[in-house]
Amino acid sequence: MAETLEPQAGPLSQAAYPSMPGRGQYTERARRDLLEWLRATTSAPLRSLEQSTIDPRSLPGNVENFVGVVEVPVGLAGPLLFTGRDAQGLITAPLATTEGALVASVSRGAKAITLAGGVTSQVIAQRMTRAPVFEFAGLSEAAEFARWIVRHEDELQRRVNEVSAHSRLTLVDPVQLGRAVHVRFGYETADAGGQNMTTAATWRACQWINERLAAMPGLAPTWFAIEANLSGDKKFTHLNMIAGRGTRVVAECVLDRATIRRVLKSTPEAMDRLYRHSVVAGQQAGMAGHDIDAANVIAAIFVATGQDIASVYESGTGLFSVDVSEGDLRATLVLPSLVTGVVGGGTRLARQRDYLEVLGCRGDGLSGRFAEIICGFALALNLSTMAAVAGGQFADAHERLGRGRRVSWLTRADLGAPLLRPMLAQVMDAPALEVTGVDWIDDAPGSSLITELTSRAERRKTTGVLPVRVAWERDAGGDAGQTDLVLKVKPLDQEVIIEAAKIASLSGGRLADVYPRWREWTGFKGLHTRELAVYRTTEPALRSVLPFTYGVHEDPGREAYVIAMERLGPGVRLKDTSDTPERWRTQDVAAAVRGIAGVHAAWLGRHDELRALVGPVQTAERMAAMRELWTALLEHGAAEHPELLDGAAAHRLRRIVAGIPEWWRRLESMPRTLAHNDFNPRNIALRCAGSSLVAYDWELATLHVPQRDLAELLAFVLPPDVRESEVVPFLDLHREATGHAADPREWREGYRLALWDFAVTRLQLYVMVHGQRELPFLPRLMATTLRLIAIEDAAAGDDSAG
Repeated sequence: MAETLEPQAGPLSQAAYPSMPGRGQYTERARRDLLEWLRATTSAPLRSLEQSTIDPRSLPGNVENFVGVVEVPVGLAGPLLFTGRDAQGLITAPLATTEGALVASVSRGAKAITLAGGVTSQVIAQRMTRAPVFEFAGLSEAAEFARWIVRHEDELQRRVNEVSAHSRLTLVDPVQLGRAVHVRFGYETADAGGQNMTTAATWRACQWINERLAAMPGLAPTWFAIEANLSGDKKFTHLNMIAGRGTRVVAECVLDRATIRRVLKSTPEAMDRLYRHSVVAGQQAGMAGHDIDAANVIAAIFVATGQDIASVYESGTGLFSVDVSEGDLRATLVLPSLVTGVVGGGTRLARQRDYLEVLGCRGDGLSGRFAEIICGFALALNLSTMAAVAGGQFADAHERLGRGRRVSWLTRADLGAPLLRPMLAQVMDAPALEVTGVDWIDDAPGSSLITELTSRAERRKTTGVLPVRVAWERDAGGDAGQTDLVLKVKPLDQEVIIEAAKIASLSGGRLADVYPRWREWTGFKGLHTRELAVYRTTEPALRSVLPFTYGVHEDPGREAYVIAMERLGPGVRLKDTSDTPERWRTQDVAAAVRGIAGVHAAWLGRHDELRALVGPVQTAERMAAMRELWTALLEHGAAEHPELLDGAAAHRLRRIVAGIPEWWRRLESMPRTLAHNDFNPRNIALRCAGSSLVAYDWELATLHVPQRDLAELLAFVLPPDVRESEVVPFLDLHREATGHAADPREWREGYRLALWDFAVTRLQLYVMVHGQRELPFLPRLMATTLRLIAIEDAAAGDDSAG
């Protein structure tokens, strides 16, 4: 095995220079030999490189010293409607990127353009250049050569044809700089990017030139090189911006005011005003051309489709402009030097070929379509980003939780024996217990929606639902065993609040304006400590429905909030069934109702204790003040998702929101209890033995009427065509199991108001999230909720909805 390379004090001799194994070989054995050499010389374990998804035999001409692959995630943006010369119809683009929100932003721009009529695109010109340099003895010889070479363009074309049938010489442009003449050779290269092709063709032409000049006394060059930087290969140059290198392509669209407001959450005037300021600022900064972030799309498509990545530098320069006319916004993007190819190079690799096929650009004659697609999607991103900046969404999307100190966040390495041993020792009543191993279980359960929302907030932190297998010994030489459990590592409440606010900002309109004022009162405040408090409780009725708890760990200095609980495996059923609620039979729903009713009964009326347990709770006064938020959420849902909220449904819910000051006071006066407040098949299951309830994810627990949990459960599990006769038995069961002596009519009124509360608060937050992250359960949930409200309003003889 090779030794680790040590720093050298001076230059190495040829004999001492390290030699890589397997040079020039494209086999799996050569790859593994090179991997072992790299491990030995760096002392890095490199476990992720052990396997490769690419056959080394397919890589000659693409890479040397092949050791492994780097996987870049690919997301789908669009679809975008094209009405171009070569690109037509709805097209979806694969974007290879690790930049969060890029695909979403491109998709937003694509949706706006498509709803407004589509993007018109056209290739203006296509050219690849190479610029050899000839140095002469004097100025006159250089000038004579410059005149001579333009007279021999036809002969040069014949030399080019000897090398490539796909390259057509279209330009011979001598540029004299003193005694040197740089000759810009311009080619049309059909479907190839053409850098390598034109280099070979130019080299053949230069051989002919040098041979001819050698026979001409006084005109032979003193020095020659195939390139001296005038072509601008893989560099931005003003010359290529004007004259073009690669494909010059343009895309244009017209967005009407309504589409800009509805999709981009801005106005034509705001975007135009920002554009005019950005042009002046760009000039001050020395920007070439004018662009927002077209390079993001260009780079992402380049990676996905096997383009020459370094060409992003010259390809990413654009000329983006907007103007307002009769209330519409016209937007144009010119990419003057887009260097692409649909044949050759990296396009020969299997995955890259597939992504080209997705775009309809695999094969001959499709380079123009490919360029138009890139330009169209780059225009979509420019518009989306400009709208986000103009509307304040750009800053909101980058909001971070401010910290006045450095935090040593919890890592997976911390979730090991030192943390778990005291918990298991206490639970198992074994003070001498030792944890002998902690192994991560790969088949992790689905994270809660809240954890999912915050997964992007601070990636350096360990958060989520993490299953582990813990091996233990009671004492030296004693009993040994293993236990599967789940570590729920919680994000901070402010991280959740910020991520939810970002979604509201992206929703735009009035919702984006109103949400920040009330974001602390949407239920997320205190969630990282609240759930730990619930799991610490010793109240028997509550503990009977909780997963078995091994312990909790709280370290505010490290922002560490951990619950260790049983792993709910084969011993439970109906877990994570929010997308398949039809699996809940009548007896299953009844079992869940009886289970939560026991908790409600135990805590009913203990308002002061509950405030201490769960923290600040909602009040009628605050709910009334927050009507502007509930109205904005409702209006957003009705505008963005009419398939969920039609006109009649929106009207009914508006009247409910308008009546909040009156009916929420009635709710507040009713007996209240500990409400799970997220009581649905995402967070509950039944144990196989005895069908007893197990309820987890108590982070939103609060003080509320007991009917609040019943209303949410029924909205999730009952069908949209449910009848009153199917609902009433659950109401009676819940009232009786809670042990409350209320009149059935009064109890049912509490259920009705709880249903209203769920419909105009939590349900509308679901709709807001649905715009950014599809919630498959939402259409049925919305339909059933509206049906349940209609049943209760009819039973109460109230068709005014409050």
